[in-house]
Amino acid sequence: MSEVIYKSREEEILIISLSKSQLISREQLLEIKKLYSEKVPYHNFLHALKIAQWVLKLPRDIYNIIEIQSLFISALFHDAGHTGTAEDLDEFRSLDMAFQGIIDFEKKYDYAWIDYSIVRKSIIGTVFKNRAKNKDPYAILLADLDVSTIGMSFPEFLYYADFPFSVECWKKLEEWLSDLNYFKFLMWIDKNIFRTKQIWCIFPEYLRNIKKYTQTSSADISSLYDYWQNNDITYEQFEKYYKNQGL
Repeated sequence: MSEVIYKSREEEILIISLSKSQLISREQLLEIKKLYSEKVPYHNFLHALKIAQWVLKLPRDIYNIIEIQSLFISALFHDAGHTGTAEDLDEFRSLDMAFQGIIDFEKKYDYAWIDYSIVRKSIIGTVFKNRAKNKDPYAILLADLDVSTIGMSFPEFLYYADFPFSVECWKKLEEWLSDLNYFKFLMWIDKNIFRTKQIWCIFPEYLRNIKKYTQTSSADISSLYDYWQNNDITYEQFEKYYKNQGL
């Protein structure tokens, strides 16, 4: 795996933001962080924080506080212990660590207002992303949120998903950009991801982002990647650099 500079400054921004939600404290977030490794480029705590942030965007006229809080805590724990490789069945290890971690967390902090049925089903949904077989609405919802970074703005997609995921997949950037199977995966997402109308409302741009990715030159992508890879930059800094490139 290539070395990657962990985005600690962006992580701190998200920790501050989520701490203001009144659903969790900074101390509690740092407790959960202990289950994640900063050496993992994509399946790390920054990713978990981002998914938890999207949970808070779910419409409150559809989801009640118990559903929101259960999905929120599920998002924060769902990739616990991930090592950044599928060889050791990371998703299953994460599943086990997440469930035990949530139990320990609840006991330590007396963290109430959680429906453990929602937690169990939603985290399992991030492991088994087969929409054709999985009919549970919470499993589908968190699984959709787990890949939602592709539906954000194009620079957000690059910063939070594409670049870290390419590093985690043990590929050089030029190989990643020329991998037709990856582009097939992006187009497959069109048919099988974001089935819930709530996700469509939160992420209306994902088809445009896929098209944008396939149309951006490899030279431009490489320039953005070099800036992202070699600095502990925030997303705001990356977005500014992206715009300065005239993309």
